[in-house]
Amino acid sequence: MENNSETLLAEIKEVNKKGWIKTLRKGDTGVGYTLETELGIRANSNQKPDFHGIEIKAFRKGSIGKLVTLFSQVPNWKKSNTNRSEVLNEYGYLDENKRFNLYCSVFGHEKNTLNWKLEVDRINKRINIFNNDKIVTFWDFEKIEERILKKHDRTFFVYSDTKIENGKEYFLYNKILITQKASLENFLKLIENGKVCMDFVMHRKKNGTTRDHGFLWRIRSNFIPDLFENQKTVNLT
Repeated sequence: MENNSETLLAEIKEVNKKGWIKTLRKGDTGVGYTLETELGIRANSNQKPDFHGIEIKAFRKGSIGKLVTLFSQVPNWKKSNTNRSEVLNEYGYLDENKRFNLYCSVFGHEKNTLNWKLEVDRINKRINIFNNDKIVTFWDFEKIEERILKKHDRTFFVYSDTKIENGKEYFLYNKILITQKASLENFLKLIENGKVCMDFVMHRKKNGTTRDHGFLWRIRSNFIPDLFENQKTVNLT
């Protein structure tokens, strides 16, 4: 693993030496897609880490404090009294385009505007999600820990300066936070403190079926180091 880290660090340094790189994709995902393309990594929805066991996350320095996706994990539907279609039907709403959906971030320190809230239940070893004080579904600690350790045993968070020229965005990847040993307890504390949330990203298709883009667990980018036992920063400029 250490050799893989050294290899990845060397490759990111080579990307840095190229200077400003024009984005290969418009929008928020451009910063990550462009870096991964430069590193020869194909875009995919694989739950495994990106580079020989190492996860790579890239974001703009100007987005510090914004939410960054850590992983996706479905609730324990088998032991819940509901399923994703029923959740959408009961708690969804029509958006401005008349599409029936459920899009919102749910935190553990307070209810959101749609009355959703997370709760860390250490007695039953699960993360509950409530709406109006009613448990809707939950995630087992064991499954969450499995995802954390599988996806973020070692992660490179790559920061980029940005600029706009002739309507095109350019990136300069020049700082890396190298992290290791994410822990479940750190994750749970971040939920309780409002630093980690779960996103519903669901809508009803025209044929009446439910479509979701995963149940996304996200962290405020400035609190990323708090998830890990070990970290170090490498500045490339």
